[in-house]
Amino acid sequence: MEKHSATWNKISLSFFKKGFKFILLHLSMQFFVPPSLRTKLLKLYGIQFKNRKTVFIGTNVLFDNLKNVSTSIGDNVLITSGAKILNHFPIITPEGVSEFSMGNVIIEDNVFIGMNALIIKPVTIGKGAVIGAGAVVTKDVPPGTIVGGNPATVIGYTKDFSKNLE
Repeated sequence: MEKHSATWNKISLSFFKKGFKFILLHLSMQFFVPPSLRTKLLKLYGIQFKNRKTVFIGTNVLFDNLKNVSTSIGDNVLITSGAKILNHFPIITPEGVSEFSMGNVIIEDNVFIGMNALIIKPVTIGKGAVIGAGAVVTKDVPPGTIVGGNPATVIGYTKDFSKNLE
């Protein structure tokens, strides 16, 4: 008679690591977690901060860091409740979704991201940019611009932004 090996013997360490990251991400989205702890949890999850103490992230903000891609956030960034930041986007063909476009999301210094904004695809959001509430960002946002809508388009420029550039 052959011995049957238990399935728990086959669970790898990466399974527990992914589970731990999943718990960190979903814990950081809760309303009862203070903002200072939220950024600490997200740093453990894998989000890169220039200085996490100058960043505010609201409740229910989803970061989707896939394997081999990253999200980096600069100084003085404010991300309001409900924003979703995804490092991938499906490539749709007549046959359906066959692959995903993946890459890094870079949020530079002094950026404001409005409520329920959706940032998809690999993009860079420039210094001093403002993303309007509910905007769907699929392309890079130049420094000092205000974007909104679906898809996000330039609707203005921040006042005297060129004077504030280093």
